[in-house]
Amino acid sequence: MKVIKFCAICVIGAMMMISCSTKTSEEGQPAGITKAQVDSVSYALGQNFGMVISMNDFGSLNFNSIVSGMKDILAMGKIDPQEANRIGGEFSEVINKFMEDRMRIKGEETLAKGKEFLENNAKNEGVVTTESGLQYKIERAGNGVFPTAESTVECNYEGTLIDGTVFDSSYERGNSATFSLQNVIQGWTEGLQLVDEGGEITLWIPAELGYGERGAGASIGPNETLKFKVELIRVVPAEE
Repeated sequence: MKVIKFCAICVIGAMMMISCSTKTSEEGQPAGITKAQVDSVSYALGQNFGMVISMNDFGSLNFNSIVSGMKDILAMGKIDPQEANRIGGEFSEVINKFMEDRMRIKGEETLAKGKEFLENNAKNEGVVTTESGLQYKIERAGNGVFPTAESTVECNYEGTLIDGTVFDSSYERGNSATFSLQNVIQGWTEGLQLVDEGGEITLWIPAELGYGERGAGASIGPNETLKFKVELIRVVPAEE
């Protein structure tokens, strides 16, 4: 499970974005620094802190409490590195505990939704469920040449969440993808062996055959059920 680690000095520095609401723009600056410069750097610090928030899945936040925390830090005056590390350790613990709980609860909800989806999807015409729980539907048969678990394949594909959100697509990139079936998620290793060259298959991959609790980057959260539309262009010969 991903745990967010924060650099205490960086976050405390970002907290200075609130300085313009607690002081005038001219206060505490040497001669030659203009109000416009102070306003610009204050805005940039605000953007920096906003970037930290936007890059992590916090959900909705209480911005009044964020401002209160910034004001409390600034009221302490200049903070030496040792004290900054101590304070940073305290609020990092709070943040990390929140993120752990949030990701765990979201993962449990996502897993339940995925199981319900797969139960309903299994009733649709043409959908086959394998012993592992993988679901597939052959959309178009190919030439009879099937890959093995050790094969390298070339294909076009589109990956979506069960709500229809596209998270990866070779079609959008305009280039096919070539990879070994030994180096992909379990659902792909199993699923691509069910379609032959020139064929097309739809795969519905339960979380345990996909990225599981860890998810994958910002696009695939914990315990996501995944859908892939895959066209197998060819099984790459071993000598290539």
